Amino acid sequence: MGVKTQADLKLDSASAFEGLVDELSLALSRLGTHFAPGPAGRVTEGGVEVGRVVSWQPDKLIALEWHPANWQPDAMAKVELRFEPAAEGTRITLELENMEKLVGESGSELLGWFTSQVAAPLLRAAGPCGLGDWITDRRARRPSGPQARQTYRDPLFHRPNFKVILKTLALKPDDYLLEVGSGGGAFLEEALKSGCKAAAIDHSPDMVRLAREVNRDAILAGRLEIREGNAGSLPFRDGTFTCAVMTGVFGFISEPLKALSEIARVLAPKGRLALFAGSKELRGTPAAPEPMASRLRFYEDAELEQMARQAGFTGSRVERPDFGPYAREVGVPLEALGLFGTRYGQLLLARK
Repeated sequence: MGVKTQADLKLDSASAFEGLVDELSLALSRLGTHFAPGPAGRVTEGGVEVGRVVSWQPDKLIALEWHPANWQPDAMAKVELRFEPAAEGTRITLELENMEKLVGESGSELLGWFTSQVAAPLLRAAGPCGLGDWITDRRARRPSGPQARQTYRDPLFHRPNFKVILKTLALKPDDYLLEVGSGGGAFLEEALKSGCKAAAIDHSPDMVRLAREVNRDAILAGRLEIREGNAGSLPFRDGTFTCAVMTGVFGFISEPLKALSEIARVLAPKGRLALFAGSKELRGTPAAPEPMASRLRFYEDAELEQMARQAGFTGSRVERPDFGPYAREVGVPLEALGLFGTRYGQLLLARK
């Protein structure tokens, strides 16, 4: 007896297999479980092995010997992921066997485990709260997956604000720049052309990996480091940087004052901050559609200025630059240029 679930995907078997292995590794990692894929692959929790690959057939099958109860060392379940042709692509079947021996021989105990640990989380994930949060994280708040990597490798619609920030900061070779929320590293790539040094953090493992790939030469040259981290606890010493930047991420930060205070802490005296945020006029437009819009915090200009002062900055002010010329310069499509005037972008400038 066991549990079986299926998904039909419009992908060929090779793409489905490769994508699942990549996504499963990342998803398990976020839950504190490590999956090392491959013919000799292992699954560990806290350094303890809970699963071992016993069959690895690319594009067809992944089978694991599973040990879900470390208090019963001899107890074993079986996990299979099968990839089979379907009408429009590939059918993935996940089957978990022998769980009834671990949760209780009676049917009611297996029913309880299945309902609370499998069915209920699945239904919530398919509801407006769970699905909206997943889409928001996947595309913007904590980007991951092939589509996000493609978007953030060359974020065309972010490049106008990159240009405004770089013009404002006027970076020099003796600057040491910090970017909080670096995404795929496209801004860093442009900033480093000034000859400066830089460091960055992002809380998405996928984006950290992409940013390191995009800026590989600068990292090898010792001019850049990119870490996985949190805006509310920056892994840098006091007074390290001459300038800092945040672009397009501030509305997603749960503790904005703490994040600004951390930036102020790691900036040297007279260090500069440039922070770009989308204004409330963007809500509901293609630049801030649902479900992301309802999960974003939009600020009034005065709110941003006050928070910067509370965090320890002086001379804080919000400007509303005209992003239109920069949008045309980078090649934003004509039909989208209306979103790049003076109404839609806030540029917070402050000095420590």
